[in-house]
Formats: sequence, C-alpha cells, structure tokens
Amino acid sequence: MVKNMSGLSGFERSVKDSLEPYEVPYNSADWAQLERSLDQNNGNGRVSRSGLYALLLGGSLAAASSFTVLMRPDVPVPVGGEGTMVERVSVQPISGSEEESIVPPVIVASPAHADVVAPNTTTPEMGGPTPETTKQRSSAISSEAARPIATANEPSGGGAPLVRANITEGCPGTLIEFAVDNLPEEGIYLWNFGDGSFSNKPAPNHAFAKSGSFEVMLSHSSSGGGNISNKPAADRIVIHEAPEASFNVLKQEYENTVPSVHFENRSLGGRSYSWDFGDGAVSAVAHPDHVYKKSGVYHVKLAVTNAKGCVDNIEKTVRIDSDYDLLAPKSFSPNGDGTDDVFMPEALKTLGVKFHLSVFDSKSGELVYETNDAQRPWNGRVTNRGDLCVSGSYVWMVEMKDGEKLGGTYNGSLDLVR
Repeated sequence: MVKNMSGLSGFERSVKDSLEPYEVPYNSADWAQLERSLDQNNGNGRVSRSGLYALLLGGSLAAASSFTVLMRPDVPVPVGGEGTMVERVSVQPISGSEEESIVPPVIVASPAHADVVAPNTTTPEMGGPTPETTKQRSSAISSEAARPIATANEPSGGGAPLVRANITEGCPGTLIEFAVDNLPEEGIYLWNFGDGSFSNKPAPNHAFAKSGSFEVMLSHSSSGGGNISNKPAADRIVIHEAPEASFNVLKQEYENTVPSVHFENRSLGGRSYSWDFGDGAVSAVAHPDHVYKKSGVYHVKLAVTNAKGCVDNIEKTVRIDSDYDLLAPKSFSPNGDGTDDVFMPEALKTLGVKFHLSVFDSKSGELVYETNDAQRPWNGRVTNRGDLCVSGSYVWMVEMKDGEKLGGTYNGSLDLVR
C-alpha cells in the first residue's frame, strides 16, 4: 500500500491515488529524480505525462510483481509526433511469484482508429494464464508489435474491397456495369447510384438518365449480419450533357419548281447530324431539302451528336399527297397534227438542271430513245430518226444530276397513241 507522505506535488498525489489499489512501491526520492530528469528534457519546467508513464512503467513496475498492461479506450494521451495516440493505461496484478522476472512492457503507438490486438504479456512458460487477445480501438500497449485485423467484410489476405465501374464517363442512357472486388457474393448488398436509384445485386447495371457527376456508394454486410461497410466507387461517374434534337417541316410547292420539303434544324448543342427521310434517302446536311416522288406518309428521323459523342434522336411524320413525276404527260400521239406530237417531262424544260432521259419499250425492254437536252423531245421514232414506234405502253426514266435536293432517279409510264 502506498503511504501518505508530506511534500508531494499535486501531480504526484494524483498518480499516487490512482495507484493506491495496487502494490507498487513508491519512493519520493524516485519521484523527485524523475521530475528533474523531465524538467531537463522539456526545458519549460512542465512534467511530460507520456514520459512519466513510460519511466514509471519501465522502472517501478519492473521491480514489483508481474503485471499485464492493457489499453483503456477512454482517455487518449499524446505521445511523440502529432496525430500519434496511445490510451490511458491501468495495471492489474497477476498471481505468481514475486521472484518471477518479466519483460518490461513496451509502449506501442499507432494511428487513431486503427484496429489492433493487445496480447497478454505473460506466457504459459512464466506460470501465468494463457495469452488472450482483445480487439481495441485506436492504439494499444503491447509486448509485441500491433498488427491490423481484417474485418468480417474484408477477407484476410484478399485486399480491401474495391468498387469499380467498366466506364467512368458516359452520356444519358449509357448502361454502366458495376462490380466489387474482395467481397463475398453471398453478402447483403445495397448500391446507391447517387441519382435516386438503388440496387441489391452484387454486380448491377445502371443507366443514368440525366447529366451530372455521381458518387456511387456500396453498403455491404455479411449474410449473417454484423458490421456494415460503406465503400464508394473508385471514381465518380460523369454523365455528359446530351444535345437536344428538334426540327420543323416546311413544304415548298411553287409553280415551275419541283415540290420538295425543307427541314429546318432547330437542334441545340449538336456538332453533326444524320437524317433518314423514310423513303431510303439519307443526308448529313444540317438543313436539308428533300423531294418525295411518291405519295404516302414518311417517318423522318434526325440523330444529333455533340462534341462528347452524346446523341439525341427525334422523329416526325411527313405526308405527301401525290406522286411527283416531273410533270410528265401520261400519253402522246405523234401523228403530226400539232397536238401532243412529242414527249418531254415539263419540269425538265424549266428546271435548268442536268439530266439523262431514257425511253424503253415496256414489252421488249428495248431502249428506243435517250437525250440530255430538254429541247430535243421524243417524236415517237427509234432514236428520233428510225422506224416509227408502234402504239402501246412505254416506260421513261430520268436520272437527275443536280445535287442532293433534286438528284436521284424519276420514272413513269407513257402511252403512245397513233
């Protein structure tokens, strides 16, 4: 039992009182020597609590009975550099002979909040109890080096869990695959994609509908319950803005012109455009014109792509009320009476475009006439100079060579009447 003595400082009395229940020999001369040593080291006259505990445990306790030094997680005491912590300690007597020699305990400092093990310093060879391990928080005082412990959700030797995605950048609607390494598949999973969507699959797929930067978080617990670990994805998922596709349909039907449709592109954020006019024709022009040769309802599609490669699509319908055949007559009678004696599509006379006109016998498929000149109509003879062509049905075809608007092939049927 530590006895009361006069002349003790307040700090000495505090230490003495804390050790009152234990059989630790006390000598005021030792305390005075200890304070002088610490004063010389500190230079400011203040006693270092960490140094005092180290000397106390290394000296006074070594001469007493065997002791186990355990961690107390309630009061952290700074030791050494900034950010390194050990906890307030308590000593507990262990039964055994006073002559038994023990190895003085060693103060082991570890970073705050690290899971470590503090083994009992006695061994069976010393006659003490079998060593026991206790999981502690932040730091420990131990006779051997502290070592990390794998949690229930982090398999030993497998490395820390790693949440990853197959791509980290995309566009709205892009399907992204998520997976995690070093976690058992049979655990309980909860994925939070950061956009209000969740999944409980071990390896889910997700498509972000809107642009933004998203932190994907995985919460995991073992199938038997226990601690829940929260792991963010290795990288944030960046979804780029998509363009906005839009267009207006403007029909252009004027006298002496080929009726066409003008498509006014009203898209936002686009860099390139792809049109599908619904009749087999396509275009990459921003504001195209197109001629529909047959009547019907056509579904026009526009795909707009921006600088990031994101695409937006829009579709509208266009109704064409009548066929367009270059205003060609349905019949002619080359009999020399001055009425309908020749054949030439009327539009070719006024458009001023390059073309090639061919006329075939619909029965035999024989070519009977061709020209590139709108001022040289067909007169009903083979090549306009040979034999008279018999009455019957003929087929004409015009290959237009005036760019994208009017380019293409036009055809129709014609009756020759004698």
